Amino acid sequence: MANPNDAIRDAVLRHLHVVHQKSRSPRSAGLLTSELSKALKVKGYKQQEVASNLDYLVQKGWVREVVENRSFITKAGTTQNAERRTYKISDSGIDRLEAASMYQRPDVASRVNITNIKGVTVVGNGNVVNTTFTDLSRVLTDLKQAILQEPTLADDRKLDIAADIDSLEAQLQKPEPKKSIVQMLWSGIEKAAAVGGAIDIVSRAAALIQPLLK
Repeated sequence: MANPNDAIRDAVLRHLHVVHQKSRSPRSAGLLTSELSKALKVKGYKQQEVASNLDYLVQKGWVREVVENRSFITKAGTTQNAERRTYKISDSGIDRLEAASMYQRPDVASRVNITNIKGVTVVGNGNVVNTTFTDLSRVLTDLKQAILQEPTLADDRKLDIAADIDSLEAQLQKPEPKKSIVQMLWSGIEKAAAVGGAIDIVSRAAALIQPLLK
């Protein structure tokens, strides 16, 4: 690696990835800086090197800082706050190491200069969409997550529906989505996704998508 810090960053990210894979809960997937430094000390990395490169990875989004607000009662009877900060590999970090994952989403925003496109914005989930359809995009993202977690659906069916939702969201990037494609995709999604915990989300999406079908 050309940059000597990249070796440390790679070691930090890979160790956090191993911890994430072995964790039994989201909370246990995080490490204190002291725990991380101790684990990497055997590889010859100093505490200062680990700390500075961990901070870099956090700023770049490869690692996520988790702050847990806690409090305790002192001997004097007063309440004191004590934050607990741990660090865990982020979804971007996992995608970096698991490059072949089918769940990795392409970073459209990084490839398109949206400042030159009228009426287009980036919503919270990273999708580039026409500003008219931001609410619909967010609901579709919620729907996709609900489908992927729905226990009554087979895994292959979940992926089929998720792929159709991605295709529908791609239409929302256009200033004028193609009505025929939107109608075809939504017809299949609406029928397949109206199960379990996704029913209410389907109803919300249906109301928001109606203007596109007129």
